[in-house]
Amino acid sequence: MLLLGVLVAVAVEVAAFVAVASQIGVLLAVVLLLVASALGPMAVRRAGLGVLAHTRERLLRGEVPTRELLDGLVVLAGGVLICVPGFVGDLLGLLLMVGPVRHLVIRTSGDHLARRVRTMRRVRWMAADVPSRPAPGAVPLPPRSGALDRRDGLGDLPGDPRRADDPRRDGHG
Repeated sequence: MLLLGVLVAVAVEVAAFVAVASQIGVLLAVVLLLVASALGPMAVRRAGLGVLAHTRERLLRGEVPTRELLDGLVVLAGGVLICVPGFVGDLLGLLLMVGPVRHLVIRTSGDHLARRVRTMRRVRWMAADVPSRPAPGAVPLPPRSGALDRRDGLGDLPGDPRRADDPRRDGHG
């Protein structure tokens, strides 16, 4: 699945380069790619310093900077997209440097993640209701029966000093 995603991304970048090069020329397209890849880290640095300043403010107020940490992750992802040559990656990376776009991405991905977690909980809950069968060839455990086999808590065995009704519990006996 990851390989397919990488192949699609490369195909999209090649198609974008061909489209741009057909409009402005191959040499100018290559220069534009190099300039964007060289100037991109400055945009990442500027956005990253803004996120860092907000993080410090929240920490000084004694708050947990969860939103700022997510902002930092999105800025990092945008920086990776900018530093890899390609017009589409550069465009997406630069868009992630813009605060409102970054917050929209965080909110959308957070909603998607919350739906997935709810679905996973529902699947696990339903799976817990299904009786499990032993694996083929597994040796079944003997059934638990009688007071001597029960060890659910402290002092389950008769005469155990940890039992609440045993006189030896208090040291008298």
